[in-house]
Amino acid sequence: MSSISIRFALASVSVALFVLAFTGSINYFFLKKELLEDATQKAHLMEKYSRYQIETLISIAEKTSARLDNLFQDGDFSEEAIKERLINMLEEEDSFFGTTIAFKPTENNKIPFSPYYYKEKQGIGYRDLAQKNYNYLTKEWYKIPLEQKEPLWSEPYFDEGGGDMLMATYSNPVFYKDELIAILTLDITLQKIQEMVLAIEILDSGYAFILSSEHKILAHKNPALIMKIHDEKLVKHNEMIKEEERWTYYVNIKNTKLTLAIVFPVDELFSSLHYMSIIYILLATIGAILLIVTMVLISRRVTEPLRELTLITDDIANGDFNKKIPLPKTQDEIYRLSFAIDTMQKAIKEYIKNLRDATIEQQKVDSELEIAKSIQRSMLPKSLPKNENITLCAMLKPARAVGGDFYDFFYIDEEHLCFLIADVSGKGVPAAMFMSVTRSYLRAYSTIGLTAAQIVEKLNNTIASNNDANMFVTLFFGILNVKSGELNFANAGHDEPYLLIEEGEYKRLEGVGNSVVGAFEDLVFRDETIFLTKNSKLFLYTDGVTEAFSKDDEQFSDKRLRDALNDSASNSVSQTMQYVENSITNFTKDCEQSDDITMLLLEFKMS
Repeated sequence: MSSISIRFALASVSVALFVLAFTGSINYFFLKKELLEDATQKAHLMEKYSRYQIETLISIAEKTSARLDNLFQDGDFSEEAIKERLINMLEEEDSFFGTTIAFKPTENNKIPFSPYYYKEKQGIGYRDLAQKNYNYLTKEWYKIPLEQKEPLWSEPYFDEGGGDMLMATYSNPVFYKDELIAILTLDITLQKIQEMVLAIEILDSGYAFILSSEHKILAHKNPALIMKIHDEKLVKHNEMIKEEERWTYYVNIKNTKLTLAIVFPVDELFSSLHYMSIIYILLATIGAILLIVTMVLISRRVTEPLRELTLITDDIANGDFNKKIPLPKTQDEIYRLSFAIDTMQKAIKEYIKNLRDATIEQQKVDSELEIAKSIQRSMLPKSLPKNENITLCAMLKPARAVGGDFYDFFYIDEEHLCFLIADVSGKGVPAAMFMSVTRSYLRAYSTIGLTAAQIVEKLNNTIASNNDANMFVTLFFGILNVKSGELNFANAGHDEPYLLIEEGEYKRLEGVGNSVVGAFEDLVFRDETIFLTKNSKLFLYTDGVTEAFSKDDEQFSDKRLRDALNDSASNSVSQTMQYVENSITNFTKDCEQSDDITMLLLEFKMS
């Protein structure tokens, strides 16, 4: 084991390191938060710049389309005028790719006509969109603005086989004399948006990309991802999102349906924070080492006197209580410790002497309790005299060495069997002595001609008249005619037994209510008489059975007792008794027994 000086140094350093780690963690958290907020501000600036670029492009397209719409208000829809005006519009802006005016068929002119002019390498190309393999009348860029009579921007798309580029279409209804006659469209390329996104520089390897309202990638540094669907679950606007090895900020570009995503690589975003953390850890480690060395040197000066005291206390620990403990001259903490050990040494010598005497006395008490336990068990009946009509089984398991529960059975004559089960208030030796007295009186009063109630009344008056301890007993007392099955019984405040008639289920043997025995004199007790049928069984028990507790502080309960009895209803008396006892044992596993457990099961076979 390390010395006090080392442990003292380590404890001090541990506290210091904890403080450093705590403050460092707080510092790391706020710096990280500040870096994320700074990245968020940069993302907002990029969004403003992107919005300006995109709104400029949209504004140019809308204004150009409106100006061209005004030109057609002169009513000149000849092919020469259309061609001249559409081509002039295409040549105004590099981002314009193609344009058409798709006429609405009328009763006078049912033939669809949509001249489309577009840019190609050789100059301006032309084709009529009113073809069988195209049929512009079914296209959304034509149908929707025609029905809504309002301009419409299409979702960005990749013009494969045409311009082979990413573009969007602006459709504008053309009215002449308040009648909608055509849809004027303008196709613009999104190349400028792509160039704008690719020009965004974020740290060393960060980048940006743009998503459409349908989460299609419109601009990305990786051309292979263009028009691919981006995972919608990842998109949370105006919030820094952690995605694997990067932080991404999604922001909606105002006045558009587009989303700008700014990607910040984790390593680069927090590189300065990581560098500062490494320096902080190195400085803390060096400081901890210097602190350990300093604390060890200082504490050794303090602990040196303790070494000598330790050697002396080792001798005392080995039993040498006569060892003299020197007291230091200076009355400091070491002096008070030495004085305390000297006092403790004397106290231990006295304690050992007292403990030895107490042990001898306890052994006497244990011996007497063991004798009392043996005497109490010897008072319980061992076996029932043989009778072909009766089978009886009983058990008693006290919570302590001796207890207040008891059972008894004996013959008054050849035909009448007395049996009982009782529970004395309290536990231990007083309850056992009270039980012994109660049993003796009960046997003495059980004579031919008396009913169960008369016997219990005599017992109550005898006990109550000499009951200075204010103890009482609950009992169930029965007198059974073993030939006829007539059972005369009195229940004095005891748990009602269970009765099994032939091969049915165990049910309560309900009776009239009587007071407990020994509480008051001159009480009137009532009894009842029933006839046991063939193969009927009567189960008596004390409350220690139903009130046995499990490790979950739950009682065994009347329901579990009744279920256990019914589960073993077809078994023999001894098997039923063993089954119920096992059920209680399994239920109360790992729990200390809190009360005496006593059970008695009688079967009337009837010859």
